[in-house]
Amino acid sequence: MITLCFSFNAHSIELNGSNQSGISEVYGFVVGQQMTLDRIARRYPDLAREALLARLTFERTFGDIPSKIEPMLKKALGNDKYLKFQADFEHKLSGQVEREPLSRATAKTFLEEVRNRGEGDIYSPTLEFLLSIKFGEFPAEEFTKAFRQNYRTDGSGKSRGVVVEMQLPRSWKGMDGYRPHIVRKWKSEAGTGMELIMLQVRETEGVYITRADVAEMIQPKEIKSLVPDGGVLGDYGMVSMENLPGYFVDFSLLQERAGMVIYQKMRQYNFFYRDRMIAVHCSAGSLESEYESVELQFEKVKPLCAQVFNSVVLPDKYEGVEPGDWAEEEKAMPAI
Repeated sequence: MITLCFSFNAHSIELNGSNQSGISEVYGFVVGQQMTLDRIARRYPDLAREALLARLTFERTFGDIPSKIEPMLKKALGNDKYLKFQADFEHKLSGQVEREPLSRATAKTFLEEVRNRGEGDIYSPTLEFLLSIKFGEFPAEEFTKAFRQNYRTDGSGKSRGVVVEMQLPRSWKGMDGYRPHIVRKWKSEAGTGMELIMLQVRETEGVYITRADVAEMIQPKEIKSLVPDGGVLGDYGMVSMENLPGYFVDFSLLQERAGMVIYQKMRQYNFFYRDRMIAVHCSAGSLESEYESVELQFEKVKPLCAQVFNSVVLPDKYEGVEPGDWAEEEKAMPAI
C-alpha cells in the first residue's frame, strides 16, 4: 500500500492527524480497485460489463470516494503540489496493479469480491473509514441504511445489574470508559474523530423515579442544576423509553485538558428503570477556536443520537429476569 504523506487542516469529516493513515489506505484501496477493474475490462472484453456492474454496486453503497478525498488533498497540499502528488501516486499504484498476475479465474474472483464489498464485506478499519467519508455530512444515514453494530451489557460491572441492548453506527469504534459510571463509549471515524456516544448507568439510591418526578426535574429552575458546573443549558424536555420516564437535555461546556481549552456540545437522554438511571450521551467537541465547527457537527450528531437512543431495549422487561434485589415500592425523588 502506498502511504500518502501530508498533514490535514480541513474539517470535511473532522480530519485529524490520527486518521491520516486510515484515509490514506481508503484512497489507495478505492483507486487501486478501479484500476484493477479497468485492467480486467481491457484484458477480458467479455467481462467489461461485469466490471462496470461491480463498480456501480460499490459506488451505490459508498459513493465516489476519490471525489471526496481529493479536495482534502488539494486544500492540504495546495494545487501545484497536489497535481504532482496525484501524478506520482497514480504512476506508482498503476505499476503495482499492472505487475499483479491476472488470469481469467483471478479476474472473476476479483469481480465477485468487489460486489461483496458493495454489500459491506470489507475488512476493518477500511470499512469504517469508507462509511465515515460516505456519511460524514449526514451521520444518521449510516444508521438508517443498516450499517450498525450491536451492543449488549451482561449486567455485571459498571452496568450495575442492568441488561441493555442497543445499536450504534458501524463506523464508530467502541472502547472502555474510564469513569465508574461510563459502561461503554464509541468514537466516530473508526475511533479517530471528535464525536462521542456513551452509555452510562447510575444508581438512584434505591429510589424509583416517576413521570411526576421527571416533570419536576425539568422545571426551569430544576433543570439548570442537572447541567455540569460551567455548562450552558440548551434545549430540554421529557421523553419515554420502553414506557419508562425520562428526559433529554442539551448543554455546552468549556473544559481545559492538557493546557488546551476544549469546547463541547452535548445531548444526554436519561431514563429511569427501577432504581437506576440509564443515559445515552452524545457530544461533539474540538478546540475552543473551532467552536463554529463544533456547533455544525453537533447539529449533525443530534439525529443520530436520537436513533441510537430509540434502539435501546431492556430485555429484562420482557423476559421476566430480575437483575438484582430491586426495591418494590416507589419512593420520593432523590437528588441526582
